[in-house]
Amino acid sequence: MCSIFGYCGPVADRTAFEGAFQKTKSRGPDDSRVIAAGKGLLAFHRLAIMGLTPEGMQPFTLNGCAAVCNGELYSFTRERAKLLEKGYSFKSDSDCEILLPMYFEYGVDLFSKLDAEFACVIHDGRTDEWIAARDPIGIRPLYYGYDENGTILFASEAKNLVGLSKKILPFPPGHYYKGGRFVR
Repeated sequence: MCSIFGYCGPVADRTAFEGAFQKTKSRGPDDSRVIAAGKGLLAFHRLAIMGLTPEGMQPFTLNGCAAVCNGELYSFTRERAKLLEKGYSFKSDSDCEILLPMYFEYGVDLFSKLDAEFACVIHDGRTDEWIAARDPIGIRPLYYGYDENGTILFASEAKNLVGLSKKILPFPPGHYYKGGRFVR
């Protein structure tokens, strides 16, 4: 199941963020991690299903970029083989570890290439951009809201955003967010 949380800019209150993140610990009881990503934070509660080693723990980082994903990537084996041919290497057997290499190869077009159910947040450390996406059917949950300073936040459950955002909205299925707008 897992739980993802992205605070996509300067964090108004780190203690409040971490408290909000703990509200979904039950979605990923195996491990938890919060990392700085640019001026923001990415957080992940892990329910280990694939890539059971510690190397399969998210957020994944590569070349200054970071990603979290709650998902099952059915096309993982095929896409990973293509990425290996292009010279990428992997530290784990986690299906979600392919996201950053795919992002480097295809940009946001990666989302249309996935045969998957997913909700993910990527921080591109090269451009300091935040990207989020949700599968076309909306199988994996994702919500968003804005803090008091207008910084966008993304989370697996609406309850993560309570107290951080006045208005909480479901992320539209089949869309990605980039550059301050949602794109189908």
